[in-house]
Amino acid sequence: MAMSRLSVTITAPIVLISVLAIGLTVFLNVGKLDRTLAELEESRLRYTVNALRQNLETGLDLGLPVRSLGNAQAAIDFEASQDPDIVSIVVRDEAGQPVFHTSRPAADGRGADADPDSIKVGATLSNNLGAEVGAIELRYSRRGHDEFIAGISAHLLLAALVATAVSILLTLVVTRQWVRRIGRTLGSIEHALDDNAPAVEKPDRHAAALAEEVKHSAGKAMDELDRARRAVGGAP
Repeated sequence: MAMSRLSVTITAPIVLISVLAIGLTVFLNVGKLDRTLAELEESRLRYTVNALRQNLETGLDLGLPVRSLGNAQAAIDFEASQDPDIVSIVVRDEAGQPVFHTSRPAADGRGADADPDSIKVGATLSNNLGAEVGAIELRYSRRGHDEFIAGISAHLLLAALVATAVSILLTLVVTRQWVRRIGRTLGSIEHALDDNAPAVEKPDRHAAALAEEVKHSAGKAMDELDRARRAVGGAP
């Protein structure tokens, strides 16, 4: 489908604005989803850490030191087994030394050092006197989060490409029809003003009427000008 220079001039800005608007919409929606999901994940992880803290502080309230909490290893292993994206859970004593910790097989590739971008959530351990006697540290991999966002981004990008293609197609069709109508209107005006002009296939009646009126007014003006010239030429 050949396009005239006028069609390109009209279509290009519309297409550019459509592409920018759709692209900006996708970018903002993905960013908002990413932030919302990250906030939900952090809230869930804090709930897990607080649940572990309450469990361990039951033993601390009895006067036991962190190293003597017999249920600590089983508790953190159970929580780690519930979510494969938990990289590690570490229970530290008052000096900050790890006392209990979870570990994953090396083949899993999810060791704490293998995922530097993991989310870290922690809480302090206190006894019944309010003294801090240790801490819990949970590291969570962002791999699942990033894969989910990437999948959503791919689907939104595909939808954006389809929307852009449809927008461009509709713009081309509408612009082509509009330019053709302008061409018919100009052709009708040209035909009405010039008797030697080629006939228009589908003349525009409104344009033809306007051209006839312009032609009539121009004729009257020429007649008035001719009479004024003769009057000036015949004056003594």
